[in-house]
Amino acid sequence: MKTRRQYLGPLILITLGVLLLLDKLEIAEFGDIISTYWPLVLILVGLRMFFRYGRSESQAGVPHDVIFSGTTRESAGTTISSSNVFGDVDMKITSTDFHGGSISNVFGDMNIDLNEIQLAEGEQTLKLDGVFGDMHVLVPKNLEVYVTAHSVIGDMRVLGNVKSGFGQQISYTTPNYPGATKKLRLITNQVFGSAKIW
Repeated sequence: MKTRRQYLGPLILITLGVLLLLDKLEIAEFGDIISTYWPLVLILVGLRMFFRYGRSESQAGVPHDVIFSGTTRESAGTTISSSNVFGDVDMKITSTDFHGGSISNVFGDMNIDLNEIQLAEGEQTLKLDGVFGDMHVLVPKNLEVYVTAHSVIGDMRVLGNVKSGFGQQISYTTPNYPGATKKLRLITNQVFGSAKIW
């Protein structure tokens, strides 16, 4: 059974298609519609974040298998490059020689499980970018990591450090990171929504 969130992507595509068709048939001008109704988009995004806030906070102590439910795609390659526009990204990185990469998502949540990752020698960089939605990243306790998390509007929780509001940043480095032979540089950017690195 589909959840309401799974219909969001198709509804946006249908709406854009209708607006483009109305513009093509000269019934309504697409530019006028966008310039008139763009504040409504901001209101809807704000309402979505407001009603999801309580749910996100309630997950603070929830085991990862509850948050990372549904279909999870595994990636065992040495590098990763993934872009998604509509829908959630549920990914478990199981590489035994990870050299870094990037994952981006526009509309939907991003759930990245790094619990089974093994890094290549040196400092490897993983960049995660999200626009509308929440981001959850699971980092194994034995991994040496340097995290830089940015958020435009939303809450952030990075390995016990919490910030909320507008234009926030959290930087966190594990104690043994500087001298580690294998380490991960994790850079996250979330525009609208919460970002949690566990």
